[in-house]
Amino acid sequence: MQISRRINHTGRIKIKHSEIEIRFVEKDNEPPEFEVDFKLDRNRLPPEADLFVEAYHRNTSQRFGFGTVAAPYPPASTMLDQIDLSGPILFRVKVVDNSDSVGRLIALADRLAPKDHEDEEQRASLMIIKRIPEMGNLVWKLSFDELRKPVLCINNTVPDGIGQLLNNPFFQSLVLPSAFREVLIYIFWNQVGDQGEGSWQEQWIAFANSIAPEECPTDTDPDLLHQWIDDVVRSFSDKHHFCEHLVRRMEDHDYG
Repeated sequence: MQISRRINHTGRIKIKHSEIEIRFVEKDNEPPEFEVDFKLDRNRLPPEADLFVEAYHRNTSQRFGFGTVAAPYPPASTMLDQIDLSGPILFRVKVVDNSDSVGRLIALADRLAPKDHEDEEQRASLMIIKRIPEMGNLVWKLSFDELRKPVLCINNTVPDGIGQLLNNPFFQSLVLPSAFREVLIYIFWNQVGDQGEGSWQEQWIAFANSIAPEECPTDTDPDLLHQWIDDVVRSFSDKHHFCEHLVRRMEDHDYG
C-alpha cells in the first residue's frame, strides 16, 4: 500500500489554527474591527520575528502589523475599511524574519475563520449564518469555501436578520428552499465525490437523502440530478409548510 505524504520543500513552519484565535468587534454603521489572541509555540519561532495578520475576501486584502513573536502588540486600529466586506472574511497570520534586511516568510497560518457567538451556536448545523455589510439591496446570498460549511450571508440592514431566518416562517419560506437548492447544485457542480468522507458536502448529501423520496442517483446525468434536487427541495418545503406560511402571512396582511 502506497502512502501519500505532503513534503514541505520550503521549510516553512505551519502554524496550527488552534494557536490563533480571532474575534470580530462589531460596531454599528462602521466597518468591523478584530482582536487576535496568539497562542504560538514560541520554541519553534525566532522571538524577534515580525507578526502580521492579513484579512482577505476574494481579491482584496488588508495587512496589519502585530509586533513580534516575543512581544505581540496590536496596531492602533484593526478596522477593516480597505477590503471587500460583501462576504465572509478570512485571515492569514504570517511570521516574517527580517534579520537579514530581506523579509523571509518562515511560518504561516491560512484560512483562519474568526470565532464569534454565531459560530459557536451554529457549530453543529450544516450552514453558518452571518450578517454582512455592503450588500446593497441584495437581501441574502450564499458564500462557499471548499474547506468550510456554506455561509448564508444576510444583509446587515435587515432588522434582526438572523433571528428572522431562524424564527420567522414567512422569511424562511422566501430564503431556505432557494438556498438549499443552490447548495446542492454547487456540490454536484464541484464534484462531491472528490471532497472526502466526513466533508461538509457529504453531510449535506446525507441530509438530503434523509428527506428525499429516493436516494441521490449514482448516475451523473444532469437531468437526473436536477430532478432529484427538485424532489429534495419539494420534500423539504412540504415538511416545513413554507407555501402555507407564505399564503397565510399574505392573507393576514391583505396583499393583493
